[in-house]
Amino acid sequence: MLGSLQANMSRQGVNTVQKGCCNACEKPIVGQVITALGKTWHPEHFTCNHCNQELGTRNFFERDGFPYCEPDYHNLFSPRCAYCNGAILDKCVTALDKTWHTEHFFCAQCGQQFGEDGFHERDGKPYCRNDYFEMFAPKCNGCNRAIMENYISALNSQWHPDCFVCRVSN
Repeated sequence: MLGSLQANMSRQGVNTVQKGCCNACEKPIVGQVITALGKTWHPEHFTCNHCNQELGTRNFFERDGFPYCEPDYHNLFSPRCAYCNGAILDKCVTALDKTWHTEHFFCAQCGQQFGEDGFHERDGKPYCRNDYFEMFAPKCNGCNRAIMENYISALNSQWHPDCFVCRVSN
């Protein structure tokens, strides 16, 4: 069929040149062609490997030799945020064997993002220094505040050095 079409067009003074075979349908390409991933395609056959939408001249990503539209590529292959499970497209934080959007890596108790003090971990969750010690550190038997550094262990309790003082009982 293509041969007779080419012959008819040639008689009318129109020369057609085959531009290769389509990678998808393996038929000759005459007219518009898309060259991508080292192969040639009919424009309507250059489609996303996942959703089958035509890619045309849109941006696409390649994975294992197959083209993907941008949304499908990110949904299928981009790392996921441990907080929102959304695809991470830009900068990320890697901590606690997980990846996070930078804006989603924050204290599990107060919600503040971490500063220069970094974070502390408990049961796989990140905490700021203040919340970590307030929630998990032993408490001083004298003032009931968190013991964050040096302490004295006496009378079956833990004490800040300034809180362990002699007292006169009445």
